[in-house]
Amino acid sequence: MAVQIFASIVIAAGICLAALAIKTLLVRGWFVKWLRGTSGFAALVVTVLGGILALDLLSYYKSQEGEVLATLKFSQLAEQQFDVELVGAQGRPRSYQLWGDQWQLDVRLIRLQGLFENDLPSYKLDRLSGRYLSLEQEKNAQRSVFGFIDDALVDTWPWMLQQKWLSIIQAKNGSAAFMPMADGAIYEVRLYKRGLLATPVNEQAKLAVEAW
Repeated sequence: MAVQIFASIVIAAGICLAALAIKTLLVRGWFVKWLRGTSGFAALVVTVLGGILALDLLSYYKSQEGEVLATLKFSQLAEQQFDVELVGAQGRPRSYQLWGDQWQLDVRLIRLQGLFENDLPSYKLDRLSGRYLSLEQEKNAQRSVFGFIDDALVDTWPWMLQQKWLSIIQAKNGSAAFMPMADGAIYEVRLYKRGLLATPVNEQAKLAVEAW
């Protein structure tokens, strides 16, 4: 919730700043007009950048302690080849084919520092990948990595990871530990304050974890 509130504040401030910038640009004069014009354009640039950041932040979902972010069901197609049905917390199923012996789900996490630092981070599913147990296969065999952000209108994540001066935003990658793939196995990925946790749901998944 904190990220969504922050994004709304940024949007509101941007609207006020844009109105001020437009008013400044309409004032007549020479040097004063040039000076105000420069300031006005600078304000518009800041407004646009702030709006882009706010729109991206609004695309992250708020979370609760122990909330299931994704459920994954595996169906084996061939040796080391699996069909995966991934259903997010919003209920939209997606299907992928993974190669290998294990799977991992990566998640983008954003938390606000200060008054909201004890809240759970807002999140966005980042990518799903497969991995081979054999180092030789991992280097040479067919790989499978699927990103979920490719169709995003804006993506400020790389910038947020690198920024140091805007200390109010804390962005980091979260990853569920690699888990074994097995025919009929179902897993859930949950978010806790200590991080992501992938857990087996049915008997097939539990047996695969025990034999791992």
